[in-house]
Amino acid sequence: MFKKAVFILAASAVLCAMPSEMAFAQLFKWTSDYKNLYNEKVAVELELKSVQRQFANEKANLETTIKDLERQIERLNGEIEACNKQNEKDKNLCEARIKELQGTIDTLQKKGSDREKDLVEESKKMQLRYEGELAKLRQELQDERARRIKDLDEMRKSYEARMADLRASIANLNDEMAGLKKLTKAQQDELDRMKMQADELEKQLGDEIRKGEIRLKRFHDKLIINIDDRISFDSGSAELKKEILPALQKITKILGDFPEYNIVIEGHTDNIPIKTRQFRDNWQLSTERALAVLNYILNQSKKINNARFSAAGFGEFNPIVSNDTAGNRALNRRVDIVVIPRVNKK
Repeated sequence: MFKKAVFILAASAVLCAMPSEMAFAQLFKWTSDYKNLYNEKVAVELELKSVQRQFANEKANLETTIKDLERQIERLNGEIEACNKQNEKDKNLCEARIKELQGTIDTLQKKGSDREKDLVEESKKMQLRYEGELAKLRQELQDERARRIKDLDEMRKSYEARMADLRASIANLNDEMAGLKKLTKAQQDELDRMKMQADELEKQLGDEIRKGEIRLKRFHDKLIINIDDRISFDSGSAELKKEILPALQKITKILGDFPEYNIVIEGHTDNIPIKTRQFRDNWQLSTERALAVLNYILNQSKKINNARFSAAGFGEFNPIVSNDTAGNRALNRRVDIVVIPRVNKK
């Protein structure tokens, strides 16, 4: 308020030297521009504070997860160390018992009776039995130790991959925050409209989203509709399954209500090679799947401008997770409908 008063007094002082009609017009214009700029600045600062709070919360959650994983690794290392100590203790006990039996054998060998010979023979058998049990125990402990080390190594790799994903998420949030700082009023209005579209898609596709068949991903400059291949295509096929058609009809209707947006249909596969009479590789399969979705959408509505749409096949080279498990490969087999507002980025 103080800055506003100072601005008005300064403007009044300058305009005093002008003719009265010109001064009034200039003062009115400058005051109006200042209010608009001030309101826009306040809106952007509020949005920035909201994103900063969200970033701080997500960062705190990610750091807590990383600390939990490190504690689990430390606990497993402790268990392995305990196994090694127990192995050493059992070894010492067995060696003491063998030494004791050897002393007994030496004593018995000094006597010549048949009974003593039988005892010597029995002691030898007992010694062999103990040695066999000791060897078995040692082997079991070594096997257990090897299993624990393998499990620990796999867990460490899994946790390291997870932490890398979390760090990438933090980097994406930082990028989004940097982008939000540069938004103009027109860009913010356009992104608000895209949020309305995303909310409507979540409402219309609620059943499919709850079943995990469709996923919505929001970014500050685009919206991605991720369609799971379980309901869209059979394995090795680019023909749409009937299960996905109702969802595509809902998506088409909502896209038609926002005619100014650009739409890119992207096809993706996992890293398992394919070579059939119909598809020579994953490039061709992913492209044909993207075209199948594109053609269905364009044939559903006359309201849609074909010039807004494009299709692309990425093959196996743009995964959302690593292809190290069957579950992860299923996530990478997908078709993405990417909605991009026509926002002036200058």
